[in-house]
Amino acid sequence: MFENSNKEVIREIARESMKSHRLRNLTAVLGIGLTTLLITTICTAGISFYNAINLGTDLTPGPLADGGIITDVEKYEEIRDMPQVEWAAYVRPCNVGSIHNREMAGVKTTLLVPQQEFYTRNKVSLVEGNFPEKPDEIAISDTMVQRLGGNIHTGDRMVLHPVVRENGQQVEKEIPVTVSGIVTSPLEGLASIYEEIYTSQAFLEQKVPQMEQEPATVYVKFKDGRIKDTIAGELYDIAALVEASGVEYKMDNGFTILYLVAVLLFVFVVMFCGYLLIYNIFYISIVNDIRFFGMLKTIGTTAKQIRTLLTWQVLRLSAAGIGAGLVLGYLVGLAASPAVLARTNYSAFYKPSLNPLFFISAVFFSALTVYISSRKSYRLAMRISPVEAARYRERNEKKKKVWSAVSFMLSGIIFLVVFTLTLGYNVENMVDRYHTADVRIRQDAMMWDNEEPYQPIRQSMVEEIEKLPFIAETAIYYQARRHEEGILGGCEAGYAQLRLTDELKEEFARCVQMGTGWMNQADNGDILLDLWGLPADQLYLEEENIRVLEGSLDAEKFASGKYVIYNQGTNQSGRAAGNIHAGQVLHLSILDPDTGAYVEREAEVLAVVERINPFSTGLVAKAALTFPDGAFQEIYSGYADMITIIQANGFRELTQEEYGQLEEIVRNSFNFQLSIESRVEERQAQREEKASMILIGLFLAGVFGIIGICNVVNTLVTGVLSRKLEFAAMQSVGMTKKQMCSMIGREGLLLSGISVLAAIPLGVLFCRVLGKAILFFSGFSAGIFAAGCGILLAVMCGVSLSVALLLTRFLTRRPVVERLREAE
Repeated sequence: MFENSNKEVIREIARESMKSHRLRNLTAVLGIGLTTLLITTICTAGISFYNAINLGTDLTPGPLADGGIITDVEKYEEIRDMPQVEWAAYVRPCNVGSIHNREMAGVKTTLLVPQQEFYTRNKVSLVEGNFPEKPDEIAISDTMVQRLGGNIHTGDRMVLHPVVRENGQQVEKEIPVTVSGIVTSPLEGLASIYEEIYTSQAFLEQKVPQMEQEPATVYVKFKDGRIKDTIAGELYDIAALVEASGVEYKMDNGFTILYLVAVLLFVFVVMFCGYLLIYNIFYISIVNDIRFFGMLKTIGTTAKQIRTLLTWQVLRLSAAGIGAGLVLGYLVGLAASPAVLARTNYSAFYKPSLNPLFFISAVFFSALTVYISSRKSYRLAMRISPVEAARYRERNEKKKKVWSAVSFMLSGIIFLVVFTLTLGYNVENMVDRYHTADVRIRQDAMMWDNEEPYQPIRQSMVEEIEKLPFIAETAIYYQARRHEEGILGGCEAGYAQLRLTDELKEEFARCVQMGTGWMNQADNGDILLDLWGLPADQLYLEEENIRVLEGSLDAEKFASGKYVIYNQGTNQSGRAAGNIHAGQVLHLSILDPDTGAYVEREAEVLAVVERINPFSTGLVAKAALTFPDGAFQEIYSGYADMITIIQANGFRELTQEEYGQLEEIVRNSFNFQLSIESRVEERQAQREEKASMILIGLFLAGVFGIIGICNVVNTLVTGVLSRKLEFAAMQSVGMTKKQMCSMIGREGLLLSGISVLAAIPLGVLFCRVLGKAILFFSGFSAGIFAAGCGILLAVMCGVSLSVALLLTRFLTRRPVVERLREAE
């Protein structure tokens, strides 16, 4: 066959053809732009959500920093100027441990001198007044105002009782101060356990001058992509360079990978839906021009030249669509993120970004979608012969409908998952997840080292709680501890000390190999581990938080005092991996620190367990060895000073006022190593969290609802337009407008119905799996899922019927004879 090699002619034909397809061009640009807009919005809003939620779900002091370095304040500028550091800001301590004001008992309260940069970088903003400048001025948080009675204003006087270092000793001082400002900060979520009070450099110099010798905490934020390994590793590297005494960093909450996988999944769904949208647009355009391409073939145009012709058009349409989609998508993402997060707990952590990765990712995914869509659609024009083109009729309708149904189904599944898990956030499930009792009072110095000497929980507090008329029962949990002092006169966390007998040697070696710190070694070669004692009648509360790998949690046997529960230190391994087994008799030699003697004890292993609940609900999950309280008291002569937790339950759910009476008992104890938490407080916090989830869920569900609607419209429109001749022929033999509308509507309803029905079982599966895997969801809600199915089906049906009406009106605007002549 003769081949036409004139390249300029091909370009001229491409230009003229493009001019004659104004509707196709507009539709293609809209389709490409919508796809790019959604991808850009997901990338922009998705990463913004990630940054905000990731910070907000793992609150620590210096909340907007990546971590802190504990070092001399003179090292601040050196750290700030390091190439990997975006910003650095320091705080200097003015007290040891917690402030000893009665109102602050139960909450660790720290008195700090922040650098001005600290306020700005961590979004500590003034509600009223000014930041402290004079030696007697302080700024307190709005949550601290509520703790102090709610009637505190700037200018009010109060007296602080900080513990400070003087001449190598810890001394409690009485310091009158004036409230110069009230602030709000991102640490609101920690208000029940931690507070910061801010003061000035003049306060440090004049009121507590010897505290100037204490190291500062330099909080740092790293530049994106500049750290060599992990954030923790980078912090330790900097600490080594500046000879720091320690670091602080956030723990990995398992959120990162799951969230990024979810964002990528959303992007791929948009790509697939965009592929169908763009493919159909180009495919219908080529089908309508198929005779034109056949005539080009007859004058010697090659398949390669037709591909060049179509590529020339696609590149220009793509440039317009992707460019518009990028700009609009970024603007929508920037507007949507703060708007959605504005009324949530994460609003303070939102930070807009011009990260080029947003645009690079959006351009890449959008261009890839257009490339795949257009290449497949114009393959027909490249391969068809002139004879086939002259008598070409549309085929493969069933195949196209199957792919469209799959697209609807994917959009439906994601809509149902997002709708169910966010709007179905169950407050009571979350309260149960964190609490097995109405109230829990905890001795925090048992959990981690404390700067102050150990202060035991007194039995008198237990008796005072038991006398309250609304308290039905109390339970006391004990934890073994040594009398070792920590650094600078503080105390170490609670550990039991046991001789390393033959039975424990292999197990100790396994725990060391695991590298979890489940067992450690003392200076004399003994092993250190968590050893607890609890009432046998409370054992049933632990069943949901641990997995029994061997044996059983038989409360009657446990109460006899002859048994011990061994926790092998694994998490959801599902198998007994250690060298200690149920039924084995352990010969233990346990140090009683009050007598200095080792107590010999035989105990049969009642059960080998491991932790399955990542939350702080279970107590046995924290202990390597758990005895009944009676056996614990036989081992430790000083057991009365080893109370680690008091749990209390009311005759009914406690009210806020009743909980306030328990808080008052904790305050009156003047034990500043205690913390108190309750179901009533947790319920209030979870209600606020639910409001956050609902707002985020409505936004995400709306995005994927739009994707589904676009695909319904696209499939119905392109399907009907490809059958214009068929509808004209049916009208010529008597089909009415009403019958045509009914026919198009039935096809849309059938396609939508099948897709929704297919999405339901898969939606249930994904909701259940993700509800358990992603920890900030509360689980699957059948009622909310059913409501989501109803909404999805109703919207799909409404769109199908609306499109049927509009298409019928569009098709019947011209006479039947004129439409039939188009085929000639």
